[in-house]
Amino acid sequence: MSAFWIGEGDLDEFQKKAVGGMGADASFLLTGPAGSGKTNILLLRSKWLKLKNISNFKIVVFTASLKEFFQHGCAQYNIPGDYAVTAMQLFRDLLAEYSLECDSTGNFEEDRTLLAGILKSFITDNNIHNIFEALLIDEAQDYSDTELFIFRALAERLIIAADSRQSIYRVAQTPGLMESLVDGNTVKLKYHYRSGHNICQVADGINKDHTTYPHITGECKYDESARPSSVHIMKCDNLQSQIAEIISKLRDELLLYPGEKLGVFFPKANQVAEFKNSLAASNVSDKDRIIVWTLHSSKGWEFRSVHMGGCESLSQMRATQKRLAYTGILRGKTSVSLYYSGNIPGYLESALRVLSPPAEDPTFDTLFGA
Repeated sequence: MSAFWIGEGDLDEFQKKAVGGMGADASFLLTGPAGSGKTNILLLRSKWLKLKNISNFKIVVFTASLKEFFQHGCAQYNIPGDYAVTAMQLFRDLLAEYSLECDSTGNFEEDRTLLAGILKSFITDNNIHNIFEALLIDEAQDYSDTELFIFRALAERLIIAADSRQSIYRVAQTPGLMESLVDGNTVKLKYHYRSGHNICQVADGINKDHTTYPHITGECKYDESARPSSVHIMKCDNLQSQIAEIISKLRDELLLYPGEKLGVFFPKANQVAEFKNSLAASNVSDKDRIIVWTLHSSKGWEFRSVHMGGCESLSQMRATQKRLAYTGILRGKTSVSLYYSGNIPGYLESALRVLSPPAEDPTFDTLFGA
């Protein structure tokens, strides 16, 4: 299945219900695993609303990189690109419309908290509601209670897409809040199509709490016979060695996957900067097909192959590290390669073990050897 759909035959029964099976006035929560089509559904539901002459709406995304991806989709489905906005942009535009000011601290988390607090107080004090005919919210699991309250107050119709397994920001969201905001109307997507079976197995192995993080391997509809999926890990001496290995593999993959985007992610911004410098200095051709981001920025995108470097730094991401690893791995369709120097977290090593034969019992020679 391609990034964007071209016909009704691309949709399964659950996706069809979310796009056209809900009433014109319906607010609802859309849930489903990575690769289940939530992005396409938000875009097609937007076009559905527009064809119903409901055109005063916004598609709200979390990051600038996701906004870019949604704007590609807007072009595909003939929706004006400016309908897609980040939440920060939406909030700042609203404050400016009412001549309210909010200085930037330069810190994303502080700015979003400050913006939301000011806007919620203004909305409550002035009884402002239903400014938009609809708001369609992507990655709703990453928004705070305050931000979700704002979305609900501003929109006649609220459509929110979420997957708690991919929550990568430290927000305290009240359990059940999203459901309550849409009067319990929920559409659950069962199947996913992006990532291969082996990639899903590794992703499932990262989180052992299967109640909070339901497994996705059993609902995988990826065509393994057409392009068998794989996950590999490589230990390198240092970050520069990792970068050299990634660039070497990218050369081959640019030929192997003509016309397709390849993703390179790192946990930290300084690692991204170092890779970009090395890539710019290399003789790799077709560099515009190589997308280099932090793991946070990769959210929502998909790539034929994914390279995750700096995996030894995942533990520094603390509470969000497992979900970052999970989300990054599931950006890949066919191939995922992981790189590290030193040691990787035990949960990641354990997850990768599902693709390897059982290890032999250690002998005393190996226990006491060098």
